[in-house]
Amino acid sequence: MNNRRFPLQRLPNDVCSEVLKTMEHPEIIAYSLTSKKALSLVQSLRLPLRNARIRINKWPDIQLDFGHISVLFKFKMGKNGKEMKRIADIPRKIYVSTVTLSQEFRPKIESKAFTCSNPRMAVGEWIRLICSIFRFECYEAHFSLRSMRYDVQSLRNTFPKLRKVIIFGSFRNEANDKYIQNAQTILRVFSPYVENVHLCRIPLQENFSIQHIGMVNLKELKLYAPRNMKLSDLSILNVKRCVILESHFSLRDLNRFFKLWRKGSYPKLKYLLVHGKTIADWNVLMRGLNAAEEEAEGDEKKYIIQNCYGIRARIEPLNLPFVVNFRFIVCN
Repeated sequence: MNNRRFPLQRLPNDVCSEVLKTMEHPEIIAYSLTSKKALSLVQSLRLPLRNARIRINKWPDIQLDFGHISVLFKFKMGKNGKEMKRIADIPRKIYVSTVTLSQEFRPKIESKAFTCSNPRMAVGEWIRLICSIFRFECYEAHFSLRSMRYDVQSLRNTFPKLRKVIIFGSFRNEANDKYIQNAQTILRVFSPYVENVHLCRIPLQENFSIQHIGMVNLKELKLYAPRNMKLSDLSILNVKRCVILESHFSLRDLNRFFKLWRKGSYPKLKYLLVHGKTIADWNVLMRGLNAAEEEAEGDEKKYIIQNCYGIRARIEPLNLPFVVNFRFIVCN
């Protein structure tokens, strides 16, 4: 037998589309990169992409989630763990892996690995090409401040319109001007489109506070172990959903937050979840709120408070021992 390739591009479009549907996702994506006609044909398939994550750190990657199948592109920059220094760097190799979740009898994970040939394209070009395949509007990007060695501004023309940005700080108590500058730049560059911002262990300072972030018109702001956070940081919160994990708010601060809400503050806020490190004393937390206790199942408790505009909200203490954990949900 000879080793001649199957002339896929010479087939009529409708026949080629049927052939593509029998191929694995990495093969379909690889085919789309061969020509503009191939890209257009793959786009017409409208592959059901559920989530797409771009991770920018020492060794960037792109993960595409199609539901029961996920595809991961990992860029190896060079020998001996060489890091990416610029988005224009050309990767030495590209590793592609797929994970398939079978639902026949019980969930079963099957993994496959491929090595993709590299036509001397930079990481930024790979990101643009892969993202152009899908008509998807909810891309998210993860940034690690500790491993950023490149100009954040250069990402503006590389990334698609991001809807979610997750920024990781450091587990150590280190905070330098470069961290803050990079976090500010990321939010400024992508703020026209970003709807969800997650900050993980980001040091807050006078020139980078929750007030600065909260002024952006966000749907969700999630803070994990925020450092140096104060209640005053939430004074101009402009988000619909806010999640604060491992906070050090005092019970008096949280009680004051509820009282400010009753006076008409935080008009856009619809949901707040706080997981604190403060010892729980619900008498202090609910003092002066004129809250009405609502019927709940078992030992659960729910409280209803109302603001000056007649809008009601529910406070739901979560059954976690010793520390303050609650949900705050605006009812109407």
